[in-house]
Amino acid sequence: MSSETAVAVGIDVAELRKGLDLVGLDRDRNVLVTRGRLSLDEVAEITLSLRPAVVCVDSPSGWSTSGPSRLAERQLARIGIQSYRTGPDPGDHPFYRWMRVGFEVFKRLAPVYPLYRGGPVAGTAAEIFPHASACLLSGRLRPRDVPKERFRRTVLREAGVPEDQLESSDRVDAALGALTGLMGLEGEHSAAGDPSEGIILIPAVRR
Repeated sequence: MSSETAVAVGIDVAELRKGLDLVGLDRDRNVLVTRGRLSLDEVAEITLSLRPAVVCVDSPSGWSTSGPSRLAERQLARIGIQSYRTGPDPGDHPFYRWMRVGFEVFKRLAPVYPLYRGGPVAGTAAEIFPHASACLLSGRLRPRDVPKERFRRTVLREAGVPEDQLESSDRVDAALGALTGLMGLEGEHSAAGDPSEGIILIPAVRR
């Protein structure tokens, strides 16, 4: 896909009973599609129909192989960005069921969009973390007196994304994923983690 027609898709993952959210942005950061309460089949079908240059999924892509958390999470914590710890596979623990949905998203996309393991992002499915993307794009951590959704909507708006077209906080997170993907296509990205247990794609903002 050429840079003139590049599309990035962001997917917000949740347990299947709640459904998944999807947002597609074009290279000018216009909202092409915004959908919610999707099944795994619908997410895969819509994503593949859009033929995006990159897909960004708000979910860990694998369990830790280095202890109670992954290297990616430890690296982000060093700059003040906290996240859920993704430890070794805990078995059928209720809290982690949403992560298994995320693993399934990556699995279904893998024949066309292999998992991002560093380097150029085009043609891959990348793990993203909306909190990290929002903080790095903003240049600061979210102030405690500012609600999470308001903070993230402000980040999107200042980046040129029409956040008023996003109906929920889950769509906001999906859009942050798509925005991170667009920045990756433009070379404005970095990465945290170890390819063997999961790389998180993050924005690299020049100031």
